[in-house]
Amino acid sequence: MDGDVSQMRKAGWKAGVGAVPITPRESMWLAGWAARKRPAEGAAGELFAKALAVEDPSGRRALIITVELIAVSRELARAVANQVQARWGIPRNQVLFNASHTHTGPEVRPDKVPFFEIPAEFAAKIGRYVAGLEEQLVAVGGQAIAASQPVDLSAHRAQAAFAHNRRSPGGPVDREVPVLKATGTDGRVRAVLFGYACHNLTLPPSFCQYHGDYAGVAQRCLEAAHPGATALFLAGAGADQDPVPAGTLAMAEEHGRTLAGAVAASLAGPGTPVAGGLGSSFEEVLLDFMPLPAREELEAEAHSAEPPRQRKAKFLLAALAENRPLPTSYPCPVQVLRFGQELLLIALGGEPVAEYALKFKAEFAGPLVWVAGYANDMFGYVPTRQVQIEGGYEAGRAMLWSALPSRFTETVEERVVDTVRRLVRET
Repeated sequence: MDGDVSQMRKAGWKAGVGAVPITPRESMWLAGWAARKRPAEGAAGELFAKALAVEDPSGRRALIITVELIAVSRELARAVANQVQARWGIPRNQVLFNASHTHTGPEVRPDKVPFFEIPAEFAAKIGRYVAGLEEQLVAVGGQAIAASQPVDLSAHRAQAAFAHNRRSPGGPVDREVPVLKATGTDGRVRAVLFGYACHNLTLPPSFCQYHGDYAGVAQRCLEAAHPGATALFLAGAGADQDPVPAGTLAMAEEHGRTLAGAVAASLAGPGTPVAGGLGSSFEEVLLDFMPLPAREELEAEAHSAEPPRQRKAKFLLAALAENRPLPTSYPCPVQVLRFGQELLLIALGGEPVAEYALKFKAEFAGPLVWVAGYANDMFGYVPTRQVQIEGGYEAGRAMLWSALPSRFTETVEERVVDTVRRLVRET
């Protein structure tokens, strides 16, 4: 262990953290559940935006910004990244955004208004909140950069058992808990970045208060155990994973304690010292949509007895009638950050299913391979070909609650995987 510590001391890393509360001070419509019929009624927990700035021995920097929200949109990520580059010179491919995907934060996606039937009074609040959020994310990034100081970095891993495949009891599941720890020269923990691949939705639609769900609880527990440290959650590829059991605040708290306990246990060991330097790559890969159904089929769907189908068909028919262009593809962000030879972080936009994480961990085995989802944009589900063959919500039905025109073609997995492979080679 003494040798491990000595190796870290020579690495020459710096890191800084920042945190700002982003809980709305007014009632807003909550995100994530179409079944909700009323807005937030107070807060059961504070929501935060946090940032971790890391600098390698050569001066190359990366900035990771996390939010306890349903999503960070492509537009918001781009606006904040542009300001980060203008103020601090950190380019886009070295800035990563991630949303915890809590379903008890404010809705921040204006395109969801018609599909979730959000009343006009609350729809009008989304733009104002997001404008303020942009300023807060730039500010928290600046906090982290300004707070940078010498640290030792180490990679750790643990397990937590509450994630279950919601599509099939025997389906793919990823219960690994990846961890990156930054320890100051005084031996105190400065930052703990950790992840888990499971939907952050223990709380049911009937729970109408602001809350970070299990991921928020886990962060609070870790910060209480390490006074002065900042804990940041990086949501994994958990599109088809749900917490079990679920449905109450007590269950969310229990899952949070379980996850924090797994992280704490991993931190008690030496981990793997991170040496070397930072590598980074970023690219948007186009994912193609299936062609729209014929107008006659849409007109029939507009009279469907199933409200989501009816609503989506009317949305598409209105776009056609108004000659509004509908996209034929969507730019999915793919990002790779490499911390020396010890940690490979692959961050995918949208909601990727767990099969992606398992595939990349097997293919790039060697360093700790960490696969995040909900990164840099949250446009919808990213299924594998197997999920598309099986069908269901993640395969395309979820598009009924989206402004995107139709489900993706069968080339999605191939394009995402090929892009990840290329970016890993580049780093």
